[in-house]
Amino acid sequence: MWQQMRDWYTGQTTPPSNTLLCAKWAPQNMIPSTPLSSRPLDERQPFWAQDDGYVPPPGLDPRTLFPLLRNLRDYVPDVSAGVWAWVRMCSTPMGREFSNGEETDIEAAGRILDELDARIFGGHREQEPGVEALMRALFMSAFTYGAFCGEVVLSPDRRRIEQFIVIDPATVRFQLDADARRFRPFQLLANCEMIALNPASFFYFGMDADGLSPYGRSPLLALPLMVKLQQQMLRDMAQAQHNAGYPTLHFKVTPSPQERGESTSQYRERLSDDMQTLRDAVSHKRPDSNLLTYENVSIEYIGPNGKGQQWTESLQAIGEQVVSALHLAPFMIGRNWGTTQSWGGAQYQLIVNNARSVQNGAKRLADWLMNLELALHGSPVKAESRFAPHHHIDLLDRVRSFQTMSETLTALQEKGLYDADAAKRKIESFLRLV
Repeated sequence: MWQQMRDWYTGQTTPPSNTLLCAKWAPQNMIPSTPLSSRPLDERQPFWAQDDGYVPPPGLDPRTLFPLLRNLRDYVPDVSAGVWAWVRMCSTPMGREFSNGEETDIEAAGRILDELDARIFGGHREQEPGVEALMRALFMSAFTYGAFCGEVVLSPDRRRIEQFIVIDPATVRFQLDADARRFRPFQLLANCEMIALNPASFFYFGMDADGLSPYGRSPLLALPLMVKLQQQMLRDMAQAQHNAGYPTLHFKVTPSPQERGESTSQYRERLSDDMQTLRDAVSHKRPDSNLLTYENVSIEYIGPNGKGQQWTESLQAIGEQVVSALHLAPFMIGRNWGTTQSWGGAQYQLIVNNARSVQNGAKRLADWLMNLELALHGSPVKAESRFAPHHHIDLLDRVRSFQTMSETLTALQEKGLYDADAAKRKIESFLRLV
């Protein structure tokens, strides 16, 4: 090794040893400028289908699947609470920051974006227009369908953004451009005609999209089976509890003796009349009234013997599957199964991280709209949106940790053991997490 280093500095070359392997760099022209791979075979399509390049959506047709997911979100309590919690977790207050401009340019950019916020989303009757309302629509669509899309519309003079039009993601299809290796968006019309969408004005956000399918994946896809079991169990439990709360009455009637001179037919007719009178009295009895009957009639409660069904355990098992499908902690939808404070804090932190990842997709939409509006006005200012951070359960512990870390870095910097700029960057990065 020392001989090789000496040769590097002196410019001499040493013959390579036979016991060592020599690595050689491949020439640049050996790396292809176009991909050699081809489009992967989709096994979900029948082999007789025409290869038109359209990537099929995962699972069922969205025109059939999305109404089902919407019904789950709107009518199943646990699913509705889960989607509601996710949307509110992501919908923290928004702010914006400016760069690359003078003070007058930044003030003008603020006025331009305020005017954009008043018309970007929502009709004239909407009481809550603006970018934040658009973000909530994005979160609602993403957590229901796994996707959100829309199109920017400019004014006739093409000097400003007129509106952002939300598109039903069930009508969007993608075609793989083999030459450019990109997915081109199309929209499926009611007459089954495909129209090309302009990639420059079209925005699409797919939750958990993979490299082979840009459509995204709804977090509700794992729910239909569990929801069916849960609703069936709730119906059965309601019927069983109704029967248990209002037990069955057992009437025991001892026939009266046959009177002297009474024929057999008359005796049977009299017993039948007594039974009919008793039936009428029971059927017309109100819950707050008393039953007056003969002394030969006794009333008992009857019920099943043995241990009853533990509905709580079964319902909790189904509820755990619903919680898992929604990627939530139990306490987010009103469940508390005895988790400790530290475990609950860890679950909350995980949920906050998940919400931030979805906020990043919404942030890209907001940044794109704001900077496009500023560019159309010829402003040199660059805008960036910010979501307010979530409140931390262990905020006091984080503040103490930051205090200890900052004091340690300051002491190391004063003694010359740590660079001042590096310490400043370390503190600024930690401040974003507190």
